[in-house]
Amino acid sequence: MIEAQAGRRYDAGMPTLTDVDIWPLLGVRISLSDLELAGIDDRTALDLGRLAARGIHGMTLPFATPWSRGSDLEVARNLYRYHSGLRTTVRPEEWSLDFAARLDHTLIGVQTLVAKDFPTTRTAESMSWLGRDWQGRGIGTLQRVAILTFAFEGLGAEVVTTSAWADNAASNAVTRKLGYRPNGEEVLEREGRAAVLKHYRLDRTGWDRRPEEFRQVVQIEGLEPIRAWLGLDQPRP
Repeated sequence: MIEAQAGRRYDAGMPTLTDVDIWPLLGVRISLSDLELAGIDDRTALDLGRLAARGIHGMTLPFATPWSRGSDLEVARNLYRYHSGLRTTVRPEEWSLDFAARLDHTLIGVQTLVAKDFPTTRTAESMSWLGRDWQGRGIGTLQRVAILTFAFEGLGAEVVTTSAWADNAASNAVTRKLGYRPNGEEVLEREGRAAVLKHYRLDRTGWDRRPEEFRQVVQIEGLEPIRAWLGLDQPRP
């Protein structure tokens, strides 16, 4: 077997596609200090299920859907099922790019960037969660800086939005200090009660004007394959 260019191997003259050739998200690495965001494979999805089963939040649900409710086994299965299902939905017209977050090589949570018609709109939305042991330590801010750098500098986003329930003080605080502007709110049903969901918007100008403390060096690997996969190297309409 002979190593060849572009990550392929040749066996008896037949090229073998690498994992990254087939699923470019697996080749993406976004690094900031000791934090790394990377594409999620089957093994990591199972480990994330175990992490979520150990607890993500207290009594108040921070998510739009109650996937984190139930027994440890139910929570782990919910998360694994969700990440497995993403493989059937990622295409240039609509995608959810989910990254496993690791701090000094330890799995700590998930950072997500979702979009619809991104090649035209250049608008995406970010969301995330951390295991309870990793909350309140400023890691959520690092994750957001990393994913915003990927969105604006890597993918060419013009706007990134996010949302949080009004009683999620930590998430709202991170959002405001990064320069997002309020973008309306709505009253929705949450586990049988009315709750206020606050929306925020950060455009490219706001990102470029972010405070100096959020201008850390972010390294991105595997960018070109995923840009091509998502149709971002074609001329904009």
